[in-house]
Amino acid sequence: MMIWLRTCALGAAGGWLAHRAGFPSDWLLGAMLIVALAAMAGLDVRLPKFLLAPIQACLGVAVGLRLEFDFPAPSSLLFSVTGLLLCLATQIPLGQYMLRRLGWSSQEAVMGASPGALSIMAALATQLDNPIRVILSQTVRVIALVSLVSVIMLLEWVPTLGIPTSQELSLTQTLGLVFAAWLLGRGGAWLKIPASYILTGVAVSATYGAWLGTSAVPVDGLIPVSMILLGALVGSRLKPLPAKEMLQLLLAGLLISVSSSVISLLWAFVVGTWLGLPVFQVWLAYAPGAVEAMIYLALVTGLDPSWVIFHHVLRILLLGLCAGWLMRRAGADSRLKSV
Repeated sequence: MMIWLRTCALGAAGGWLAHRAGFPSDWLLGAMLIVALAAMAGLDVRLPKFLLAPIQACLGVAVGLRLEFDFPAPSSLLFSVTGLLLCLATQIPLGQYMLRRLGWSSQEAVMGASPGALSIMAALATQLDNPIRVILSQTVRVIALVSLVSVIMLLEWVPTLGIPTSQELSLTQTLGLVFAAWLLGRGGAWLKIPASYILTGVAVSATYGAWLGTSAVPVDGLIPVSMILLGALVGSRLKPLPAKEMLQLLLAGLLISVSSSVISLLWAFVVGTWLGLPVFQVWLAYAPGAVEAMIYLALVTGLDPSWVIFHHVLRILLLGLCAGWLMRRAGADSRLKSV
């Protein structure tokens, strides 16, 4: 318990410092960096994995309250989804090829090159002889993505509007929505539905918002607390390793992050130009993972979080559908090694 409290305290301090400094995505990035630095310095920092579910439910609720069904025409939406599929079809094989060239096994390369679904790939990686490769490279991908977007916002290439100040729900109303989203999300998780807590959060709060008949926002403090916990959770995944091995894994994760981000940017440029949408909005939707961070950034930049979350959930669903096949493949290889 003391370790959890210490990790939360470090995350809150980092988030507060970044917030006071006016840094973009302050609470998230500040908490993540401070906790990651503490972990790499050898300090025991960790948070229970079950926190990810209520964090996702909180973000789903925040997005669902703003959900507007004003997507482009079906033909335009079909074009953007096609762009997402082509983006994935480009990212994954290239990532696998690069990791194989670095000496990774075929199973490690498949999971390490996955543009997102960190929790799914981390669970799969536990069947491998060296799961730290996949887990650490995927963590670096998340950190690199959030850092990259924060730099873009810091340079003011995209204006920050701030989370809208519509009717604020009470603490009781907000916690009720989050609890309902978490409860339904558990059912979705039992049914193996990817991103179930985000989906149920969006559905529950969107239904409640429609019943209210006016736009609303959750109680003040919900998003900062969620971002601090998320940042601390991600940052605590970085554990101390021998310097040479740590550097190699960090470089591998960074290489995959950069290549996947560049590919998604290229496809975002094509789709955004064709549909007349901001390229940054399309990139947020096509970004290789960090769904919670991308939703948060869509919220504070006013770039239609509904559209962004639709594409992220679709991407996670597609990756989740492949998880069973990856599990069977990894298990088959393990049996072959034992023969």
